[in-house]
Amino acid sequence: MEFLLIEHLIEQGVLHFCTAPGSRSSPLVIAIKNHPKANLHIHYDERGLAFYALGMSQATSSPTAIIVTSGTAVGNLLPAIMEAHHSHIPLIFLTADRPPMLRDCSAHQTTDQVKIFTPFVRWQADLPLTVDAAYVRSIANQAYFHACKSTPGPVHINCPFDEPLYRPLISPPSVPILRLRLPRLHAKPLEVTHSKGLIIVGKLPQAEDIHPILHLAKRLRWPICADILSNARCFPTDEEVRYFDWLDKPTPDFVLHFGERMTSKKLLGWLKTIQTQLVHVSPYCALQDPEHILTERIQSDIPEFCATFDAPSDPQWLELWKSPQVLFPTSSSMTEVNAMRHLNEIDLGHVGIFLGNGMPIRDADHFLFPQKCRRFFANRGLCGIDGNIATIAGLAEEMPILGIIGDQTALYDLNSLPLLNKTKYPTVLLIFNNFGGGIFHHLPIAQNPHFESLWAAHHDYHFAPAAHMYHLPYYAFADIEEALKSGQSALVELTTDRYVNHRQQQAISACHL
Repeated sequence: MEFLLIEHLIEQGVLHFCTAPGSRSSPLVIAIKNHPKANLHIHYDERGLAFYALGMSQATSSPTAIIVTSGTAVGNLLPAIMEAHHSHIPLIFLTADRPPMLRDCSAHQTTDQVKIFTPFVRWQADLPLTVDAAYVRSIANQAYFHACKSTPGPVHINCPFDEPLYRPLISPPSVPILRLRLPRLHAKPLEVTHSKGLIIVGKLPQAEDIHPILHLAKRLRWPICADILSNARCFPTDEEVRYFDWLDKPTPDFVLHFGERMTSKKLLGWLKTIQTQLVHVSPYCALQDPEHILTERIQSDIPEFCATFDAPSDPQWLELWKSPQVLFPTSSSMTEVNAMRHLNEIDLGHVGIFLGNGMPIRDADHFLFPQKCRRFFANRGLCGIDGNIATIAGLAEEMPILGIIGDQTALYDLNSLPLLNKTKYPTVLLIFNNFGGGIFHHLPIAQNPHFESLWAAHHDYHFAPAAHMYHLPYYAFADIEEALKSGQSALVELTTDRYVNHRQQQAISACHL
């Protein structure tokens, strides 16, 4: 059963398999190891392993398979499964299990794994101990289909194995491959009479979806307010509006929102005040409307929608958005804001950029406009700080990566640092270390007398010892260009003062109220 399952997953399009050491999962691991087309990746921590696979699937837009043994190993997969569910990332989880006769009788390392991830998986199956070849083929096809269909996400196959677990591979019977073709979604053409339109763009289903949006904006001469995860900043155009959070924005008559929600709460708050026609376009059925202000939803693949959409143009409209100049107060200290603006002067054309949650992605959304880069990534499904280093390592199987995270995020996932030495492409991990949780300074709770201990969670750790422990070259932020040019994975640390950072953010906001 195990070799046939792996064979048909590979034929559907799964080429990467991630596993952690375990006994009950041995039949699957042996089958993968002996398959000429399978790429096997190993990490000792199942939680980090699942985020590593999540990063790989983000970069490739195709499912990665994760194999773990039974028991708590399965429970450790939940955070990444939740993120994949909310971020629409295809993953296939194969959990080894005890045979049914050992369930519910206090057998070692045995718990109820059947439908354990029910709210967060697109599809799930609990395999019988003995199966025929045709059934296995159907299971593999079902798993791949549900992971990749119009709203991608995680799927779960629970695989019980009886002893002996270490058995010779048996050549499976020949069964024709069940082919899968996923359709494209088309919407009826939507024509509007408004010439003062605005396009806002969140994270898109496919990285290449940004190109038809940029062409549409150019054709209509409509301004674009693009979230950093939209990848519009990798392809600068005249229609792109930089620093849109700080502008006194003209009021549009019509707004097109492509993709997922925006990082910027200011933009969403502004849209709520203008009460204009707001249309959301995505192939996914998930509602992207935290302010509850949408007037129309269109389910369509983005290139198909852009090809048929039309509206009149106003030659003066775009100029109203491009004329204001944005000036920012400076700081003599090296803050996170200044660091982002420094990165704008560095050649990042060869790297993808991963942004950690908390302040890094917010500062990047406001201030990071690199001259060139490959692509932007983040785990924004649930905005968690767990598994970020592992995700970065998974991304680096596809391209060189600059990962930018905070110190709390780094501390949470230190046990994933060894993965950076195993990636196909080099990873530079930049840690903004302000010795606590900087994002909480922006909340009213910052006035609480126990703020430093209970919310900021002050610490005095530096990351050079961690780099040394895991055999990673260590650089100060002043030498980040050297780290990026070194051709090997490295850890870069910038130490800042949370209170100075917050004062600079306040000064910037005060200038543009």
